[in-house]
Amino acid sequence: MRQALTLGEAADKEGDMGVGAVIVRDGKVIGRGRNRMHSRRDPLIHAETDAIADACKALDTDDLSGSTLYTTMEPCPMCAGAMMNAKIGHWVLGGRFKAVGRRYGDYSVETFLKFVDANIEVTTGILPDECQALRNRYYARR
Repeated sequence: MRQALTLGEAADKEGDMGVGAVIVRDGKVIGRGRNRMHSRRDPLIHAETDAIADACKALDTDDLSGSTLYTTMEPCPMCAGAMMNAKIGHWVLGGRFKAVGRRYGDYSVETFLKFVDANIEVTTGILPDECQALRNRYYARR
């Protein structure tokens, strides 16, 4: 999670929301990503999709079974779908934030994953204060 926070810091410095993501398999980092929506002018480059693309490229596959995705913020519906399609086995979340729930109504990643019968283990609450502080900087600027 600390590496994801470092990536989130880089996104924050570029003017994006400070969200970072890291994918690990067999104890090795295979993918890294950060939000780049604003800096790259591309609404599809969220931290999770960036890390998934990086891992798939590194392994030359679209199957990330057996991998763990660490992310500083609860993913949006697009990123949750990408996690499912990439067959991520374990998702580790820094914290849950009310803005995600407000923006998408009753949406929660765990509810979505259960609905589509995705087999992704979820761990939450890893360094939530640090993740929240990083995220709040973006909203303070806006």
